[in-house]
Amino acid sequence: MSRDKAHSAVQQAARRRRPTGGEHQRHRAKLAQVLHTPTATGVFMSCARGKERKAARELADVLREYEARMYADMDEDDMDALRNGPAPPSTATTTTTTASKSHSGASHDDIEAQIQQELASLQQPNAVASATHHDTPTRISVLDTDTECLCFLQCAPPVDAHTLAKRFLQDVATDGESRSRYVQRISPVRILCRADLEAIKAAATKALASTFPASQPRTYRIEPRIRAHTSLSRDVLIPLIASCVPSNADHRVDLAQPDVLIVVEVLRNVCGIGVLDEYEALGKWNVQTLATRQGTVLSRT
Repeated sequence: MSRDKAHSAVQQAARRRRPTGGEHQRHRAKLAQVLHTPTATGVFMSCARGKERKAARELADVLREYEARMYADMDEDDMDALRNGPAPPSTATTTTTTASKSHSGASHDDIEAQIQQELASLQQPNAVASATHHDTPTRISVLDTDTECLCFLQCAPPVDAHTLAKRFLQDVATDGESRSRYVQRISPVRILCRADLEAIKAAATKALASTFPASQPRTYRIEPRIRAHTSLSRDVLIPLIASCVPSNADHRVDLAQPDVLIVVEVLRNVCGIGVLDEYEALGKWNVQTLATRQGTVLSRT
């Protein structure tokens, strides 16, 4: 292979590996993918129309920072294997070693080995893309919702979406720094399921069991948010979810100032159930509202 041809091959491989829209992922997986990962949690996020990818990238970067801090003791090899699968033998290392042993004195072979090494690194499944902030393994990924003004970020176990999102909002409430231009309301969900009555009832029963302990009566309000879905309505979902609240204590509905807000996010054939506490104190879980309250919002220019 001539040097010019080899260099051209490197450029072509780099273009194939270049992430679209600045996102680290080679392709954007669809939201329905979460139905194949029943233990995953996630965050629905609203944003301005036309800013979906930028907003998703902003929130992903923020949550990955919190992930790195809060889950610092996780085994990085396990996280990397989960994201990429087992790493294959390094073709680059093999090629370089062979070239070094056979042609240690030939500059042409050194150049060839370097080119092969670069090609191999670009072609390996776990190669690091050129986008920044993603050279550390992560269990947070952006899934495409195919819906205007709405994004979804999936969190693989043991990373918990609610924990990350709440810590982020608490910091915004403390320092008034939104750390984003386009992220608006965030809605973490504790469980995801198919958007049908049987699946939702089972998921809600599981999600609410730990939220409503027998030793602590709590008040709640149920808020369905339905998009691109016609089979289930608010009138159906509200009593269904209410029937899943444990009856082990005097848990009551309070529409004005509930202790927690039970959010039912329905998008097409996917349903996510979340329980948001400190709803008013955290600006209704709206990043920009909370930052504005503190008087410091990043410029949109």
